[in-house]
Amino acid sequence: MTDWSALSHAHGSAENIPGLLDRVATTNDQDAWSELWGALCHQGSTYPASYAALPHLAAIDDVQAVVLAGGIVADGGDEVRAEHAAAISTLLARANELLPGADEETYAYLVESVLTFEGLVDSVDALAWGVADEEYEIECPECGTATLILVAEGVSRADDHPDRPLRPADPAQLTGIGRRVYETAANHGKKKVARVFLHAFGQATCPACGIEVTVADLLS
Repeated sequence: MTDWSALSHAHGSAENIPGLLDRVATTNDQDAWSELWGALCHQGSTYPASYAALPHLAAIDDVQAVVLAGGIVADGGDEVRAEHAAAISTLLARANELLPGADEETYAYLVESVLTFEGLVDSVDALAWGVADEEYEIECPECGTATLILVAEGVSRADDHPDRPLRPADPAQLTGIGRRVYETAANHGKKKVARVFLHAFGQATCPACGIEVTVADLLS
C-alpha cells in the first residue's frame, strides 16, 4: 500500500492525492482532475507522487487519466516505464481503444500519449497543442525570430516581415514518427489532425532570414 504521506508533489505533501483519485474515479469531478494535473504534472514537471499515481490512473477508465499518465511518463522517462510497465501496458491499450472515437483535439493528445508509453517521444503536447487552432509557434534556429506556423492559412508569419508559404509534407515521402502519426490519423478519419500533422512534418521558411526548417524539429 502506498504511503502517500511520505511522497511529495508540486505543492507539498501527497496526502491529498488518494482523495482526488477517488473523486475522479467515482464522479469524474473536473475540479479534481484540474487539481491532479496541477499536483502531479505541473507545467510538465513530475514528482514521486506522480509515479506512484500511475497504477491508479491505469485503473480509471477515462481519457483524462490516459493523457495525464502520458504527461507523467514523458517526464519520467525509461526508468519510470520500466518500474510501472504493467500500468503503462494497460494505459497504452486503453489509449489505442479510445483513439477512433475521440474528438480531434483529444485525439492528438492520445496519439502522443501512445508514442510516449512506447518510449518513442518524450512529450505529449509538442505536436498536439497546435491541433486545436491549427497553429504552432517556433523560433528560427538561424536568426531567433519568433514565427507562427499558420496551417489554415498555409503561411509562416513573423512581425514586420512578409508571410512565406508553407510546404506540407508529401504523405508518400514521410518516414518514422511522421509517417506513423499521419497514417494513424488518416486511417481513423481525423482529417484535421492529419492535415496539421502534414504541416508539422513539412517545411516552413523563416520570414526574416529565409532559411527552410522542418517544423517538427523545432517543437518542444
